[in-house]
Amino acid sequence: MFKKLHIAAATVSLGCMGYSVPAMAEWHRAESKHFIAYADTSEAKLQERVERLERFDALMRKLFQVDETVKVQVFMLPSISDVQDLANNPNIGGFYNASAQLAYGFMPFRLSQHVEGYTAETVSMHEYAHHMLLGGVDRYVPLWASEGLATMFMTARLDSDGGITIGAPNPAFSQAMYSGSRWSIEKLLASDREEIGKTERVELYSRGWALCHYLWLSGERQGQYVNFIKLLNESGDALAAGREAFGDLDKLNDDVNAYLRRKTFPASKLSADQLSTPSEFSVRSLTAGEDAILQYRMKSLLGVDKESSVDLAGKARPVGEQFPNDPFVQRSMAEIEYDVASLNDDVSFDAADAAANRTLDLDPDNLMAMSYKGRIAVKRGLRQDRPDLIADARSWFLKANRVDPNHPLPFVLYYDSFLAADEAVPEGAAMGLYRAAFLMPQDISLRARASIEILKSGEIARARSVIAPAAFYPHLPQDNPMRKLVDKIDAGATQAELLEWIDAEKFDKRYNEFFAQQIAEEDEAKEDSGEADN
Repeated sequence: MFKKLHIAAATVSLGCMGYSVPAMAEWHRAESKHFIAYADTSEAKLQERVERLERFDALMRKLFQVDETVKVQVFMLPSISDVQDLANNPNIGGFYNASAQLAYGFMPFRLSQHVEGYTAETVSMHEYAHHMLLGGVDRYVPLWASEGLATMFMTARLDSDGGITIGAPNPAFSQAMYSGSRWSIEKLLASDREEIGKTERVELYSRGWALCHYLWLSGERQGQYVNFIKLLNESGDALAAGREAFGDLDKLNDDVNAYLRRKTFPASKLSADQLSTPSEFSVRSLTAGEDAILQYRMKSLLGVDKESSVDLAGKARPVGEQFPNDPFVQRSMAEIEYDVASLNDDVSFDAADAAANRTLDLDPDNLMAMSYKGRIAVKRGLRQDRPDLIADARSWFLKANRVDPNHPLPFVLYYDSFLAADEAVPEGAAMGLYRAAFLMPQDISLRARASIEILKSGEIARARSVIAPAAFYPHLPQDNPMRKLVDKIDAGATQAELLEWIDAEKFDKRYNEFFAQQIAEEDEAKEDSGEADN
């Protein structure tokens, strides 16, 4: 998908995509209960890595009580430089994103340089912990806890007996954890409401780790973390929730400092019997078509803009022509051609439509091809001012839903089509949206949509609980539109005032599949013109 639709949910902000990718060699595909993984390595090594991912997944589900979810797609590139080149960002080790279409991560299979406490696997564990922390539809975890817990769990030790031990200190952040300037607990709790400078962000990881480790594993304050999260979600006031859950915050600060002065820290082990780890895995080589298109599929997934979408389509088309009978290739071409047409008004949707048709000829139950057929119809309807085409598009979304009633995408596209047609959202479409948010709570744009529908019913407190995890998402700017909506709710705005603000700010269109790009371009034009953002 093109970049602007995904940028709100991305772990990192991606710039203009570069086109240097690792050479495609012996790539394999592995599938398990919760993952689909691609890697340029042997079948045995890939299966071992996916087995370890499943073990970590079992730990996260046990601790965070996360229900079954849509499979995460993992792309394991040969090295960290390959990840950085693909993302055109030299400052990342890996990244993660989630949308109604899919949740995915890019990470290195190995690191070329040794940094204690920082490996390819710990990178994946850190990002996957964030994925699981967003697993509750109406549970908000503050930024310091999100980063603190992800830092704590990235050092999990997968033991040879099938168990997992947690609690080891993180060498990658040891200097910040044990020395230097440290935030007080009061400042840490209040940090979600304050601007954080770049040099201070390490405190979210280090001081967040210290407080999480103390509350979770010391055994000295049983139940206080859970109570704090409950109170925070009820009131939105972190300091008040902290004082009620923890008591004297200065005393807690002293206790955490004393805890850090210990030479050893307690650990906790979950046995293999306590973890429900799947045991079925399948691994195979890529087909010739999959191997040829994968590099372009990855680029399309990461995002394109007007110029790069044209370039990408030009590079991918020879592969589409070479493999007309490979459904993976044709489904990938449907997405690539859809993006170039969506981003460039002078490009028709005919090529995208033809690729979707070829996919369905080869695989009649291909949910993504059906979704692109519907998307194309909506876009044509908007371009030609023909509401009848948008109405026709819904039949494709309904067909896709029948193929897989537990995939969030058809629900979301069906819902978004009503705003595209300037029609009132029927109750069934709203209920489908809530179902999608339950199936993929990690998609923060779904939370934005759901909060709008909940506000329409007058349930302001519930709307806040649904959107808060997105508003305070670790990798979004503090002035993001969802945070502004939460601030207005906390300031006591009425339902009428909130809905008026949503309309004036085009908040609903901002998170709609068919208008997000337009709003992003309008925002960019405002920035370029120097117009202030209210």
